[in-house]
Amino acid sequence: MITVALVDYGAGNLGNAERALGHLGFAVRLVRSPGDLKDDVILLPGVGAWGAAMRTLTERGLVAALRAATREGQPMVGICLGLQLLFERSDETPGVEGLGILKGRVRRLQAEGRVLPHLGWALVSGTPYYFAHAYRVAPDDQSVVVATAEWGEVFPAVVVQGGVRGAQFHPERSGEPGMSWLHDALSDGP
Repeated sequence: MITVALVDYGAGNLGNAERALGHLGFAVRLVRSPGDLKDDVILLPGVGAWGAAMRTLTERGLVAALRAATREGQPMVGICLGLQLLFERSDETPGVEGLGILKGRVRRLQAEGRVLPHLGWALVSGTPYYFAHAYRVAPDDQSVVVATAEWGEVFPAVVVQGGVRGAQFHPERSGEPGMSWLHDALSDGP
Protein backbone atom coordinates (compact mmCIF):
# COMPACT_ATOMS: atom_id res chain seq x y z
CA MET A 1 0.00 0.00 0.00
CA ILE A 2 1.25 3.46 -0.92
CA THR A 3 1.49 5.95 1.94
CA VAL A 4 0.82 9.58 1.08
CA ALA A 5 2.45 12.31 3.17
CA LEU A 6 -0.37 14.85 3.34
CA VAL A 7 1.07 18.26 4.22
CA ASP A 8 -1.00 20.07 6.84
CA TYR A 9 -0.45 23.82 6.70
CA GLY A 10 -4.02 24.75 7.53
CA ALA A 11 -5.39 24.43 3.98
CA GLY A 12 -9.16 24.48 3.79
CA ASN A 13 -9.42 21.25 1.82
CA LEU A 14 -7.23 19.08 4.08
CA GLY A 15 -10.19 16.99 5.28
CA ASN A 16 -11.53 16.51 1.76
CA ALA A 17 -8.09 15.48 0.53
CA GLU A 18 -7.68 13.02 3.42
CA ARG A 19 -11.09 11.44 2.70
CA ALA A 20 -10.29 11.18 -1.02
CA LEU A 21 -7.00 9.44 -0.25
CA GLY A 22 -8.77 6.96 2.02
CA HIS A 23 -11.39 6.32 -0.66
CA LEU A 24 -8.61 5.58 -3.14
CA GLY A 25 -7.01 3.09 -0.76
CA PHE A 26 -3.92 5.10 0.18
CA ALA A 27 -2.56 5.19 3.70
CA VAL A 28 -2.22 8.77 4.97
CA ARG A 29 0.50 10.33 7.12
CA LEU A 30 -0.25 13.91 8.16
CA VAL A 31 2.86 16.09 7.89
CA ARG A 32 3.08 18.99 10.32
CA SER A 33 6.86 19.08 10.81
CA PRO A 34 9.98 18.00 8.90
CA GLY A 35 10.24 14.88 11.05
CA ASP A 36 6.89 13.67 9.66
CA LEU A 37 8.31 13.47 6.12
CA LYS A 38 9.39 9.96 5.20
CA ASP A 39 10.05 8.41 1.78
CA ASP A 40 6.38 8.67 0.78
CA VAL A 41 4.79 10.53 -2.08
CA ILE A 42 3.96 14.05 -0.84
CA LEU A 43 0.57 15.69 -1.40
CA LEU A 44 0.38 19.47 -0.97
CA PRO A 45 -3.34 20.33 -0.94
CA GLY A 46 -4.62 23.84 -1.03
CA VAL A 47 -7.40 26.31 -0.47
CA GLY A 48 -6.42 29.68 0.90
CA ALA A 49 -3.98 32.52 0.38
CA TRP A 50 -0.35 32.36 -0.76
CA GLY A 51 1.10 34.52 2.02
CA ALA A 52 -0.64 32.69 4.88
CA ALA A 53 0.25 29.28 3.44
CA MET A 54 3.93 30.15 3.00
CA ARG A 55 4.04 31.68 6.48
CA THR A 56 2.70 28.45 8.02
CA LEU A 57 5.05 26.25 5.97
CA THR A 58 7.96 28.44 7.08
CA GLU A 59 6.93 28.46 10.75
CA ARG A 60 6.67 24.66 10.72
CA GLY A 61 10.11 24.28 9.13
CA LEU A 62 8.64 22.58 6.08
CA VAL A 63 9.97 24.84 3.31
CA ALA A 64 13.55 23.52 3.38
CA ALA A 65 12.32 19.96 4.03
CA LEU A 66 9.98 19.96 1.02
CA ARG A 67 12.67 21.45 -1.23
CA ALA A 68 15.17 18.84 -0.07
CA ALA A 69 12.68 15.99 -0.54
CA THR A 70 12.06 16.88 -4.19
CA ARG A 71 15.78 17.44 -4.84
CA GLU A 72 16.33 13.89 -3.59
CA GLY A 73 13.71 12.59 -6.02
CA GLN A 74 10.75 12.21 -3.69
CA PRO A 75 7.53 12.54 -5.74
CA MET A 76 5.23 15.46 -4.94
CA VAL A 77 1.72 16.40 -6.08
CA GLY A 78 0.22 19.86 -5.60
CA ILE A 79 -3.49 20.67 -5.79
CA CYS A 80 -4.82 24.19 -6.51
CA LEU A 81 -2.94 26.48 -4.07
CA GLY A 82 -0.63 23.49 -3.47
CA LEU A 83 0.34 23.62 -7.16
CA GLN A 84 0.88 27.38 -6.97
CA LEU A 85 3.12 27.07 -3.90
CA LEU A 86 5.51 24.89 -5.92
CA PHE A 87 6.52 28.03 -7.86
CA GLU A 88 8.93 30.83 -6.94
CA ARG A 89 6.65 33.81 -6.35
CA SER A 90 3.06 35.04 -6.61
CA ASP A 91 1.40 38.30 -7.54
CA GLU A 92 -1.07 37.52 -4.74
CA THR A 93 1.56 38.30 -2.07
CA PRO A 94 4.54 40.09 -3.66
CA GLY A 95 7.77 39.69 -1.74
CA VAL A 96 6.82 36.32 -0.21
CA GLU A 97 8.96 33.56 -1.68
CA GLY A 98 7.36 30.25 -2.69
CA LEU A 99 8.88 26.79 -2.55
CA GLY A 100 10.71 27.39 -5.86
CA ILE A 101 10.55 23.71 -6.83
CA LEU A 102 9.23 24.79 -10.23
CA LYS A 103 10.52 27.92 -11.99
CA GLY A 104 8.02 30.66 -12.67
CA ARG A 105 5.39 32.71 -10.94
CA VAL A 106 1.71 32.79 -10.10
CA ARG A 107 -0.36 35.62 -11.53
CA ARG A 108 -3.96 36.78 -11.32
CA LEU A 109 -6.29 35.08 -13.74
CA GLN A 110 -7.20 37.47 -16.58
CA ALA A 111 -10.92 36.75 -16.74
CA GLU A 112 -12.26 39.97 -18.20
CA GLY A 113 -16.03 39.92 -18.12
CA ARG A 114 -16.10 36.88 -15.82
CA VAL A 115 -16.52 36.60 -12.08
CA LEU A 116 -13.46 35.89 -9.92
CA PRO A 117 -12.71 33.70 -8.22
CA HIS A 118 -13.50 31.06 -10.80
CA LEU A 119 -15.72 28.67 -8.86
CA GLY A 120 -17.02 25.94 -11.09
CA TRP A 121 -16.35 23.52 -13.88
CA ALA A 122 -14.05 23.86 -16.88
CA LEU A 123 -12.90 21.38 -19.49
CA VAL A 124 -9.43 19.89 -19.33
CA SER A 125 -8.68 17.76 -22.38
CA GLY A 126 -12.42 17.46 -22.97
CA THR A 127 -13.25 16.36 -19.41
CA PRO A 128 -14.91 18.64 -16.81
CA TYR A 129 -13.03 19.32 -13.56
CA TYR A 130 -13.94 21.56 -10.64
CA PHE A 131 -11.91 24.76 -10.10
CA ALA A 132 -11.82 27.29 -7.25
CA HIS A 133 -9.16 29.93 -7.98
CA ALA A 134 -8.39 33.52 -8.88
CA TYR A 135 -4.71 32.91 -9.67
CA ARG A 136 -2.92 30.66 -12.13
CA VAL A 137 0.62 29.42 -12.64
CA ALA A 138 2.91 30.89 -15.28
CA PRO A 139 5.84 28.45 -15.64
CA ASP A 140 9.10 29.72 -17.13
CA ASP A 141 9.32 26.46 -19.09
CA GLN A 142 6.04 25.94 -20.93
CA SER A 143 6.97 22.32 -21.68
CA VAL A 144 5.90 21.40 -18.11
CA VAL A 145 2.28 22.26 -19.01
CA VAL A 146 0.57 19.03 -20.06
CA ALA A 147 -3.06 20.27 -20.04
CA THR A 148 -4.87 23.60 -20.06
CA ALA A 149 -8.31 24.98 -19.24
CA GLU A 150 -10.04 28.27 -19.98
CA TRP A 151 -11.77 30.88 -17.85
CA GLY A 152 -11.41 34.23 -19.57
CA GLU A 153 -7.97 33.08 -20.71
CA VAL A 154 -6.28 29.76 -21.37
CA PHE A 155 -4.25 28.74 -18.31
CA PRO A 156 -2.22 25.69 -17.19
CA ALA A 157 -4.47 23.10 -15.56
CA VAL A 158 -1.89 20.31 -15.12
CA VAL A 159 1.90 20.54 -14.91
CA VAL A 160 4.47 17.77 -14.73
CA GLN A 161 8.23 18.04 -14.25
CA GLY A 162 9.97 14.83 -13.32
CA GLY A 163 8.37 13.50 -10.14
CA VAL A 164 6.54 16.77 -9.46
CA ARG A 165 2.94 17.01 -10.63
CA GLY A 166 0.23 19.53 -10.03
CA ALA A 167 -3.36 20.35 -10.88
CA GLN A 168 -5.04 23.74 -10.69
CA PHE A 169 -8.39 21.96 -10.33
CA HIS A 170 -9.63 20.10 -7.26
CA PRO A 171 -9.54 16.38 -8.07
CA GLU A 172 -11.26 15.56 -4.77
CA ARG A 173 -14.29 17.59 -5.93
CA SER A 174 -14.23 16.53 -9.60
CA GLY A 175 -15.98 13.16 -9.38
CA GLU A 176 -14.56 10.03 -10.98
CA PRO A 177 -12.26 11.84 -13.47
CA GLY A 178 -10.67 13.82 -10.62
CA MET A 179 -10.25 10.79 -8.40
CA SER A 180 -8.72 8.88 -11.30
CA TRP A 181 -6.27 11.74 -11.95
CA LEU A 182 -5.35 11.90 -8.26
CA HIS A 183 -4.81 8.13 -8.06
CA ASP A 184 -2.58 8.16 -11.15
CA ALA A 185 -0.62 11.22 -10.01
CA LEU A 186 0.10 9.70 -6.61
CA SER A 187 0.89 6.29 -8.09
CA ASP A 188 3.27 7.91 -10.61
CA GLY A 189 0.85 7.04 -13.41
CA PRO A 190 0.66 8.73 -16.77
